[in-house]
Amino acid sequence: MIRRMSRVVHVLEPDAPGCGPCTWRVLAALQSDDAVIVIGGRAAAEAVGDAGVAVTAVVPTPLRSPRLAGPGVRRILGSCSVDRIVAWSESALVAALSSGTAADVVGVVAAIERRSPRIEAWLRDRAIVHPIGTETGPVLARRGWRLGSSIAAADLPVRGADRPDLRATRRASIRGQWGIDDDRLVVAVTGDPVQGSDVSTALTAAASAAVAGRGLCLVAEPKGLNAIAASQWLREGIGRFGGRPVGLVLDARVRDPRAIASGIDVAAQVDADRTVAFTPPSVVEMRTWLACGVPVIASDRPNAASLIRDRVDGRLLPAGDRNAFVRVFIRLVDEPGLVADMAHAAAATHGRGRPFRRPDWISDSADQSVEESSPENPMAASR
Repeated sequence: MIRRMSRVVHVLEPDAPGCGPCTWRVLAALQSDDAVIVIGGRAAAEAVGDAGVAVTAVVPTPLRSPRLAGPGVRRILGSCSVDRIVAWSESALVAALSSGTAADVVGVVAAIERRSPRIEAWLRDRAIVHPIGTETGPVLARRGWRLGSSIAAADLPVRGADRPDLRATRRASIRGQWGIDDDRLVVAVTGDPVQGSDVSTALTAAASAAVAGRGLCLVAEPKGLNAIAASQWLREGIGRFGGRPVGLVLDARVRDPRAIASGIDVAAQVDADRTVAFTPPSVVEMRTWLACGVPVIASDRPNAASLIRDRVDGRLLPAGDRNAFVRVFIRLVDEPGLVADMAHAAAATHGRGRPFRRPDWISDSADQSVEESSPENPMAASR
């Protein structure tokens, strides 16, 4: 059964890069009375709904081709007159444009896909795409998309974790699920997009710090770049190296910082080696970590530099410098007070709720606004 639609329709593919749980929550805060079409299966739609999005309809993706989802989107749109479609990824753009709609099509893209979905050039020209962050735009332009203005992550309604007063209890619970019963440093490897961080490179840096006597544990997305290979390498290397133990936990919840932030000390975006093309990280996910009071370590590139204040709420390191990550890991293990100070700064800067006016790329109505439900995130006080 399909509900009566509003005049703005969002198209979201939850499995697309940059469309993880952090983006779902941004959409939930901006949705108002808009309709939302989820491209994918029922399980994905239920997960999006659990994040607070009111899902209007679900359209499957035959043969995992967004173009083949076009007829399904057309059937949904046929139930009303739609003025504007907002697609949250390249694949969602292709599905919306393949529907044959006459409505305006706007793209809001936080991360690029490894391969651009195929679609005719004249259809691409019908859409205006707003990249989130400055690094995504040039790639989209090279792929033939017409670019609109860039969207800063700071201009989106990103919230930190709920009930920070329960942080200590949640910390023990989450770490217990990972088999961690001490105060070792736990580092989350950013997971959206999954190829945006190299788990193997992160583990090499962690192992180097462990040999120097500083043990820590990494938490990574199971689908992350080289995650399985890193896990195999760690199993084979157990007992061969001296120093402190190093751990690796594969947990898909790393894409949802609000779910596990209480158990994480630091988040890290780690470049792959030079043989792998760099994929810009999602600044929505990066800002969510900061809003939850988790400092972020990242390569000094435009997306990260737009959010992170070096040595204040995170670290900006030379791109591709593994040794820099080793040195930072060692220092953070040696100085837990530094982690707490950066966590305070991150939560104080990014975790405060503030009113957000409904963006022009969603609707031209100037009198509508969206406001975060929490006026202030007191996470800093709990660190």
